Amino acid sequence: MAYVQARLAEIERTRRIYLAADGGMSQRDIARAVRLSQASVHRLVARAKVLGVGESVEEIVLQRYAGRISTDEMFRNLGTAGVWLPRVVDPADGVLPGSSEEDIEALLDGGFLTEAEVDQILDAHE
Repeated sequence: MAYVQARLAEIERTRRIYLAADGGMSQRDIARAVRLSQASVHRLVARAKVLGVGESVEEIVLQRYAGRISTDEMFRNLGTAGVWLPRVVDPADGVLPGSSEEDIEALLDGGFLTEAEVDQILDAHE
């Protein structure tokens, strides 16, 4: 559970950093506020620009695992088109590995989803 809480906090921190930069705050000021290097803030902002700041498949599943949302809410949220992503190109990191389907498989392997849930999710996106 500690991993889940830490990962959700990391996702939220990245979202807040991106939104601060998008709102006009300088990367140097953001870096000071969150105690990161300016280069790290730049990479996080660049990645968030490509991936967006909406909920990801990983975030939605981990929210359910942490008890923040119900299983029904998880399926509803995963049904929105905005979270289902193809492989993307990140300006800082190049091609990011994976896709939403691969994220689902990794979450199954990690024990965050059951086989039946994976089947239901994948069937909904065919």
